Amino acid sequence: MPTFDKDQVPLFAREGLFRQKLNQLRNTGAVNQPVKPQGDAHSRYKELEQGSYLSNVQSTIGTSKGDQQEAERIALLDSVTELYNRNTVTRILRDELKRTKRYKHSLGILVIKVDELTKAGKTHGQNTFDSILKGTANFIMSKVRDVDIPARYDSDTFLVICPETDPKGVSVLAERIRSKIMLERVSDVGQNWHVTVSQGIAGYPGNALKAEDLLQSAIDAANKANASGGNQTVTAATQA
Repeated sequence: MPTFDKDQVPLFAREGLFRQKLNQLRNTGAVNQPVKPQGDAHSRYKELEQGSYLSNVQSTIGTSKGDQQEAERIALLDSVTELYNRNTVTRILRDELKRTKRYKHSLGILVIKVDELTKAGKTHGQNTFDSILKGTANFIMSKVRDVDIPARYDSDTFLVICPETDPKGVSVLAERIRSKIMLERVSDVGQNWHVTVSQGIAGYPGNALKAEDLLQSAIDAANKANASGGNQTVTAATQA
């Protein structure tokens, strides 16, 4: 049986933890429910439980159990979509990029911008805007892999971190989302709402070496897709 460095294997144990925590927060409002590590992942899970940002947030918020659970949700999740918020996913991205560099793996990110969502909100109101956003978030959650880490990054924009995935691999996920969401009713507030998305893909190391630059590359690509009419995906150009 092979042996592994506990800090390295399995690499996906970390990403799986982020997704388990996200599901716990969405379903129960708590981030401190026990996870169920398996095999060689046991020591890595234990370390993450003791040291990760998702757990450490408990030490700085709330006093009573109810207050702490609600404060955890506010600190970690977006209130509308119940995905990780911008601050949380930015921390995760920086941390994951450090690990990616350390072990010489790939890291891909997907930026998803909902076409004409702002226009729909202005015309039909905030409830419609939020309902479409929530429906889109749930759709994205249903399409990404268990190891992918989804978040609401901006008003009409989502971010998905794809561990150990190069841009070509991310493009498979992107096309699955793009081609399916236009057929899905994401909201029935006011009318049956269907949306399209503009998407941008970037990856380490081909597109950027820093988290901020990697993210900006994907955002620029998504904006380019949107400016070209939407309902398409653009992959950031590889650095020379």
